[in-house]
Amino acid sequence: MSDIAVGAKDILVAAGVGTFAAASGWGIYVSKEPSSPNTTITLFNTAGRPPNPKWLLDYPSLNIRIRGDKGGYQAVEDKAKEVKDALLGLDSQDINGDRWVSVTMASDITFIGYDNNERPMYSLNFRLIVEPAASGLTNRQAL
Repeated sequence: MSDIAVGAKDILVAAGVGTFAAASGWGIYVSKEPSSPNTTITLFNTAGRPPNPKWLLDYPSLNIRIRGDKGGYQAVEDKAKEVKDALLGLDSQDINGDRWVSVTMASDITFIGYDNNERPMYSLNFRLIVEPAASGLTNRQAL
């Protein structure tokens, strides 16, 4: 299975939610949140449900953290809503060689507080159903 954080990054960039690794504006990053710019959207792969042992069917999860400018609470909440709208309920489609069947949320948008620099942060948690591309190494069967 391809990296779902990278796939989600591609979707968010295509939707105009942010720019990959931007030095200003809303920058989208994968696996490591930079100290700047203030306005960041960072995607992290997280533990999902166990994959199906018989069928090529995986259940990964994704955490997205959104951080904004000091005093920019409302702008961060608005950006979180854009991220939610771009990913939640995504039509079944091929992304980076895998079939993304479903994108749901584990919970709604959550305000998680302020960092050490008084920048507001929100979090979103997504659950996916993915049919990974078949490989010669798998014991599982395609659907």
